[in-house]
Amino acid sequence: MAYRLEAVYCDGWDAGVINPVTPAAARARDTAGNPYTVVLLLDGLLHAVLDLSWSDAYCLIARFDADDRQLSRHLLRGTGEGDLFLREVRTWDGPPGVGKYEFPHVAARTKTTYGVAGPRIDIVEPRGDLGTRQEATSAQLPPRLPLPAFGRWERLLALAGDPSVEIVDAERHRLPVRSQSRPPWRPPRPLRPQSIEQLFVAGTIVEVHGRQIRLSVHNAGALRVSSGRVIAADPSSLDYDAEPFTVTVPPGSYPVSISLATFTDDPGHSRVCAVRLDVGDQPPVRWELALREGQSTIDLGYGEFLGFGVDAGMACFVDAEVSDRLKDRWRTFDGLVEPRYLTVEAGAMVAWSSGWGDGSYPIWIGYEAGGAVSCFIADMLLFAADDED
Repeated sequence: MAYRLEAVYCDGWDAGVINPVTPAAARARDTAGNPYTVVLLLDGLLHAVLDLSWSDAYCLIARFDADDRQLSRHLLRGTGEGDLFLREVRTWDGPPGVGKYEFPHVAARTKTTYGVAGPRIDIVEPRGDLGTRQEATSAQLPPRLPLPAFGRWERLLALAGDPSVEIVDAERHRLPVRSQSRPPWRPPRPLRPQSIEQLFVAGTIVEVHGRQIRLSVHNAGALRVSSGRVIAADPSSLDYDAEPFTVTVPPGSYPVSISLATFTDDPGHSRVCAVRLDVGDQPPVRWELALREGQSTIDLGYGEFLGFGVDAGMACFVDAEVSDRLKDRWRTFDGLVEPRYLTVEAGAMVAWSSGWGDGSYPIWIGYEAGGAVSCFIADMLLFAADDED
């Protein structure tokens, strides 16, 4: 026999309904693919929360017990083929009488993770933080579901452990309601390049913290890519962090451009803003994050990226075939304070100072309309956003 769940719509749940919206407004968001949250009540009490954002192929289902303790979380992501697959399941099963804040630490925990084509990885912690951890891997494929129509979340809930439900809009409820300027959750939209080609327009003026910076573009010569496998790394870490990107290019020599940012009120103060390795003859029409073997963007959160790490204030492009031979050349660079960039051994490596200093930096691959690689751009995040908006 089906039991009835009542739906309340909002921006999110955080021990209360955050920024409630009408059913019509929630439906409009659903149609547009924009994020919203459904709070489901059973007999007036919190039962489950669905965070949905179809433009991001994202669905998170959290289920609660009568004491508001979270019992499970089911994360579904897009397969790339128009449907959803079960990416991750977490469950908690703890003793009665334990408060909701202590509960996830002492409860028996499980975590199951699926790749879209397998494998399945199971982790079991029978005593939570206090006990052992068991892990197993199998070749099992994940459950897959079509994107549901608005209000038709029965199959999602069945996957999460509610096999027989009826969903109706709540006419009224007694949940706490709050307004706040930012929603309590954001869909997992990884970092995207923002006007990255503009960084290579000489004379562009950018304002940073009330100061003006002028961009200039400099030719750093050509990089010899003899193997077709490009590495971006801190030149001081080539002996342990020199994995090439999975996207390869035809062997050859390719021009490198340096975007240098100079403070207009302090012409002696300049920073490397971005570096471009031009491969193709046509301009890029789309951008993708450069990845190394085994990396995937599927678990990146809002504004996150996979990049290369810098610990010595320097970065470089180098071909995989010569990286080991050049692993100690950084010792002669003097930190690349002046000049800010240099070409090593007639194009075996191009090195530069890394933006504001140490950190992690993304490499964007630009693709031509026909699908060929147009360029690689190292974004040194000189003008990264200060907030999450």
